[in-house]
Amino acid sequence: MARQIRLPLWRAQKRHVTAKGSKQTPGNDTMKKANVYTRFSPRPNAEECTSNEKQLQRCRSYCDKRGYELIGVFSDRAKSGKLLNRPGLSEAIAALKPGMVLVVDTSCRLARDMLVNLTIRHQVAQVGGTIEFADGSPCDTTPEGKLFANILGAFAQYERERFARRTKAGLAKKKASGQWLGKPPVGYRVDKQTKQLVEDEQEQHAIEMAVKLHGTNGFNSDSIAESLTQTIGLFRGRPWSARTVRKILKRSVRSAFGDR
Repeated sequence: MARQIRLPLWRAQKRHVTAKGSKQTPGNDTMKKANVYTRFSPRPNAEECTSNEKQLQRCRSYCDKRGYELIGVFSDRAKSGKLLNRPGLSEAIAALKPGMVLVVDTSCRLARDMLVNLTIRHQVAQVGGTIEFADGSPCDTTPEGKLFANILGAFAQYERERFARRTKAGLAKKKASGQWLGKPPVGYRVDKQTKQLVEDEQEQHAIEMAVKLHGTNGFNSDSIAESLTQTIGLFRGRPWSARTVRKILKRSVRSAFGDR
């Protein structure tokens, strides 16, 4: 989800000191303006992740040291660095004006794909802006900086591909050993020791009850869900839903036809 943070006036109007010792204020045309972009990749605990906030702190500090006026903050949560079309990134580039700087924590936060990296840098250059990294990596305003930026971009892609390969190999190994991957189906749970599927007595009882209520009493899925919650209890921390009940009934029908 893309999000732009409007800075409080007192923070946007901080006074800075130039290398010559003269004070600058937001009214001074010589003060360079900057936008900050942050991003983190998809992960199971994405809602609790504070990576963007930590990146923003480092980027703020960088802007303060450089004497940049921070105009806006743009972010993408749980977005892969191999993607070019990211809402927060698109807004950050669109908000740039000639002479502005796009400040990013590190090169890999900008992109983890070489072509995407080059495309973003081209888009920023097209609007007359530049990209700077809070970790001190060289900018691409010089031939040496461009070379180093290309190296960082290639290395970020290499890291992403190597991680994907290791993950794929690990999942294949677990699957071959009979370990269950992902969320267990209704009526089962994953054994903590073996990591294999085992029957869940409470959910199995709920399945039997749902089938009986539907077949014998003619209850619909909403009524069955309400009855299960009142009789059996919560389903994995939440009330039973009509959608889950429909899955149970659909599976029981397939099983019945399969036995014939």
